[in-house]
Amino acid sequence: MDHPKITEEYLEPASFFDIFNEEDFFLSNKKLEGEFVEKQIIRHPIIEQTIFEHVTFSECDFDKIELTDVIFKGCNLSNCFLTEASLYRVEFQNCKMIGVNLDKSYFNNVVFKNCMLDLSNINEANLKETSFESTSMKDMSFNENKLKQIFFDDCDLNKMTILNTKLKGIDFSSCRFETIDIEEFGIKGLKVNSEQATFFAKYFLEIKVSY
Repeated sequence: MDHPKITEEYLEPASFFDIFNEEDFFLSNKKLEGEFVEKQIIRHPIIEQTIFEHVTFSECDFDKIELTDVIFKGCNLSNCFLTEASLYRVEFQNCKMIGVNLDKSYFNNVVFKNCMLDLSNINEANLKETSFESTSMKDMSFNENKLKQIFFDDCDLNKMTILNTKLKGIDFSSCRFETIDIEEFGIKGLKVNSEQATFFAKYFLEIKVSY
């Protein structure tokens, strides 16, 4: 997996509102820290080689946002609309993203690490070389997605909904859930641990397991 190509010492301190200085809503080679961005609506903003650190986006709508070589550290993007986003070499580290909407987006070399994605939406998306690491994904909607080289490590998947999505080759064994809404055809080729296998046996086959 490729990481964002950023040389931090060459980044210029900036404000998110500098994006309005460009007619095409463009930010590049910037570092933004400790900023509060509220109720902004921008269609197709383009951000490249930029680090966001402890930035809060509140009730923002960035439809068709395009991110290339971008890192978010300790940011809050909860309830933001990022529909039809294009993410290339993007990392979210220790970010709060509850209820974020990433429907119909394209992911290529994207990392979510120690994030909160509870109640979020990633539907009808195309995900390639994307990893979810130590991330909470409770009550998340993850439907009708195309997946290629997707990794889950130590994630909370409780009450997650995964419909019309093939999970062949994916490994859930290090993750946890009490219940999950999933289709039988979707779990073919999915790697699970013994506890998860017992859950699916009960869920699909109504098998009673004795111990």
